[in-house]
Amino acid sequence: MTFLTRSFSGPAGHATPSRSVTLRGTMLAAATCAMMAALGLARPAQAADVQAMDLKTSLAFIEQARQAANAAHAHVAIAIVDAGGNLVAFEKMDETQLGSTRLAVLKAKTAVNYQRPTADMEHALNAGNYMIATLPDTLPAGGGYPIVVNGKLLGALGLSGGEGETDAKLARQAVTTSLQSGR
Repeated sequence: MTFLTRSFSGPAGHATPSRSVTLRGTMLAAATCAMMAALGLARPAQAADVQAMDLKTSLAFIEQARQAANAAHAHVAIAIVDAGGNLVAFEKMDETQLGSTRLAVLKAKTAVNYQRPTADMEHALNAGNYMIATLPDTLPAGGGYPIVVNGKLLGALGLSGGEGETDAKLARQAVTTSLQSGR
């Protein structure tokens, strides 16, 4: 029995696909899904299964970072990237130096690409591991912090505007506090 039949027709070298799904195939697929569900082999997705850095989640991390920066009287740029290093959300506080906008994004991307806080890379560089300075598209300076939930990397927060140690402290505080509060 075939679920999906593909046939190609057209002039040589110019195949055009056409698809047909038989009614029996559709009924068999539905019956198979029902049987798997009844046996407990399949279950609907639950909120805990969906682990991605969406806009709502990223804005909660930004809010926490903003609160930490305000408490430290710091003016920072904050970037959130997903597990692929794609920018999801960004905020630049008033009076933040313009250069910090790109640095915040690069710190977040570095943290997600190497799955570690960028402060660790900065400390290794300062200890003489100069190879770190040659890594492409990498900023080994404090302020990037990975966001890991249940052992899964969801993304990272990048923060820039102060000294490296200040940025590192604020980024770590924002991520850990957000995760402890359930985002």
